[in-house]
Amino acid sequence: MTPERWQQVRKVLQDALELAPEQRPAFLDKACSTDDSLRREVESLISSSEQARSSFLQAPPLAPVAITKGTKLGEYEIVSLLGAGGMGEVFRARDPVLKREVAIKVLPSFVSQDADRLRRFEQEAQAAAALNHPNILSVHRFDTFEGAPYLVSELLDGSTLGQLLARGPLPVRKAMDYGVQIAHGLAAAHDKGIVHRDLKPDNIFVTKDGRVKILDFGLAKLTEAKVAPADGPTVSRQEGTQPGVVLGTVGYMAPEQVRGKTADHRADIFAFGAILYEMLTGQRAFRKPTSTETMNAILNEDPTAISQIMPGTPPGLQRLYRCA
Repeated sequence: MTPERWQQVRKVLQDALELAPEQRPAFLDKACSTDDSLRREVESLISSSEQARSSFLQAPPLAPVAITKGTKLGEYEIVSLLGAGGMGEVFRARDPVLKREVAIKVLPSFVSQDADRLRRFEQEAQAAAALNHPNILSVHRFDTFEGAPYLVSELLDGSTLGQLLARGPLPVRKAMDYGVQIAHGLAAAHDKGIVHRDLKPDNIFVTKDGRVKILDFGLAKLTEAKVAPADGPTVSRQEGTQPGVVLGTVGYMAPEQVRGKTADHRADIFAFGAILYEMLTGQRAFRKPTSTETMNAILNEDPTAISQIMPGTPPGLQRLYRCA
């Protein structure tokens, strides 16, 4: 983050914090109308701890870690930058030991000083590494480089579901295929007590051979991290969310997330239903002019029936959507 960007984020964050929580979505709609990444950055800071927000507001970030082609992170050699987002940069890298290419997600050093965001990144590594399933991104390693944590995972070739849906609805057979794969991945995660909490088309990847992979467990919560001692009963540990904090993506959040309440596996099922609707119709189930209106729709309205938008959709698939 450059000093200029820090100033921009700082101004919007300060203004947002002066408002009541229920007024912030409408404010961010206006303040970040042409900059989605700015909104994500501000929302991430709002959901962080008070100490993290205070630290960000008081001092500009440190210079970012310089990672260029040829840089080595452990034994991995950087090949190129693949993309960047609110939770870090993603690079293509080469694994010289196993003679393969991998993806490396690096959390910027200025963000790693935010204990809350660092915890979420570590949580992403732990959640993803705990899952070994063909429909979930495989994670190989978690480490640090010059103070910046990084996550090594399999390298995927294809497009996000969001990119595919930008072209319009999917053929019914393809939507069913992708839907079944998403459901299998979610079932595997839920079986281990892991809830994604931010499932959306941009967090679902479709490889060139049609394999679906669920990405980014950055907001995942270990709802029942079970430990089974050799000489004792299984112990379940509940990890809650700070009351009133809204986590997720507007349009795919379940009602309990909109209300800032604790989310369990049912929130993922709700998001899956919204994604299935979008795959079949090419339209979002809940999409209004502003975030506030969208959240109100989630709480109080039903989406337009699939049959009204795509009359040819099989009745059985429509019933399945309503169950999701």
